[in-house]
Amino acid sequence: MEIVVVAKESKYEYEQRKFGLTNAQLAEKYKSEHANLKAILTSHDVQLTSRKKILSLFPSAKLMMMSNLHASISADLVISLGGDNSFTYTSHFVVDTPIAGINSDPSRSTGALCGWNDIFAFADMWKKRAYKKEAWIRLNAIIDGKQITPATCEYFLGEKLRKDMSRHILVYRGREYEQKSSGVLIVTGAGSTGWYDTAGRYHFPKGNRFAKTEKKARFLITEPFRYEKEKDLYAGELLPGEEVILYSLNDGQGYATADCWDEYDFSRGKKASIRISDSPLHVVVPHI
Repeated sequence: MEIVVVAKESKYEYEQRKFGLTNAQLAEKYKSEHANLKAILTSHDVQLTSRKKILSLFPSAKLMMMSNLHASISADLVISLGGDNSFTYTSHFVVDTPIAGINSDPSRSTGALCGWNDIFAFADMWKKRAYKKEAWIRLNAIIDGKQITPATCEYFLGEKLRKDMSRHILVYRGREYEQKSSGVLIVTGAGSTGWYDTAGRYHFPKGNRFAKTEKKARFLITEPFRYEKEKDLYAGELLPGEEVILYSLNDGQGYATADCWDEYDFSRGKKASIRISDSPLHVVVPHI
């Protein structure tokens, strides 16, 4: 069985590579910025140890660094070793291959999308086949006729700069309305526990989370202008076969993002259509 482990860089590794600094220079940079060097180094050690553990338990597995992913991964299993952001990024390179998420540093990361916080528990589960596979829905979006990266959690469309008002025409179930806001979120169940959950507290005081396997998506207009007018068009449900269409009226730096990773131009005059993908993400989770 071919297993590929995709590991994230620690903050220390990433910034050393990004800035091209020696250990001493990077330590001095952290000191000048009042960053917590001890916590950064501790997390770095924990993540290096996590890589060693997973490779000792799966010696035939191939290790890839997340920063080196450039093409789809073909294997029997992909293990994302990191946190939620690592999981969503790695999922962009997975088509039909099952993926499992292991939190590489539970002390500093919640890992809501990761099925395991303990590598040994995952290895034991895998040996005993005490797991199941879930089909998590994904989203597809087309901007001006071009398919963009499928989203595991959410698409965001709006102005890139926080100070700028996002403007668009929303078309949904035969109705359309011109809106001003801080941008639009379209989410899956996997994305309903994060940004969407926080941004929607005014509209949904008790929250509006839903299961990762539920065959629906939801959209939310964040911080809308004149909320009370046509409030039913500020949030809605998207079922299989339906789509939400947005026409951009952004006059600044309008853009769209897939899971807060890949970015696309969504400036004035562009059209985006979002729907539920026909290809779900196959996720290995604990059999509880």
